[in-house]
Amino acid sequence: MTTINEFEQAIYGQTPVGSMHYDAEYFTGEWRAEGNSYNLETRRQIEAKNPLLIKEVFQPKKLLDLGCGPGALMHFMYEIGLDVDGIDFAESSRQLATPEVRDRIAIGQIWEPLKPAGSYDLVICREVIEHLTVFQIKAAVANMVRMTSKFIYVTTRFHPEPAGLVDFTTQFDVDPSHITLLNKDMLRLMFVLEGCRSRPDLEAKMDWGNKGRVLVLEKIQA
Repeated sequence: MTTINEFEQAIYGQTPVGSMHYDAEYFTGEWRAEGNSYNLETRRQIEAKNPLLIKEVFQPKKLLDLGCGPGALMHFMYEIGLDVDGIDFAESSRQLATPEVRDRIAIGQIWEPLKPAGSYDLVICREVIEHLTVFQIKAAVANMVRMTSKFIYVTTRFHPEPAGLVDFTTQFDVDPSHITLLNKDMLRLMFVLEGCRSRPDLEAKMDWGNKGRVLVLEKIQA
């Protein structure tokens, strides 16, 4: 899609993915390609140096993992002494989480005001955006900016070959709930319009795998 009319028709045609989709089978089932399960030790290998890099680059005093799933990244950050909370809308997330972080996970939509404004100096939202409709993404972006006092760190899957700024696609072959792969510039624009500026220097540090899926934004204080 390249025109606003096409974009309008496409976003009104999207159907949100329900929370029941994200059950234990979703996170740990054998359907996941290349053993990409959400069990703790598999995630430890996949995360590699991410937890330590988050601590080094952002030096957060209190951080939030938005759309945290079963809390594997939360657990790894807890292990290195970070004060971390999580939000996820699937009840299975808290049920599958480790005892160390289970009580730190709040169940709710990631655009709901479940936490006070400015209560975290880092809000993380990784591999979540692609599971949302465009309308949900817009609301989630605003909520991330509301909750952070300083940084937002996002990873997601972007449209590989967008025809224009508003173009987006799906990725059902990888995950049936990958309903929105935005143009990277479009997602960045959403954050800029909410009062953030891009931090390409920090993006380069966080994108150590050179996958091109990282955004880092800094909130501009009023």
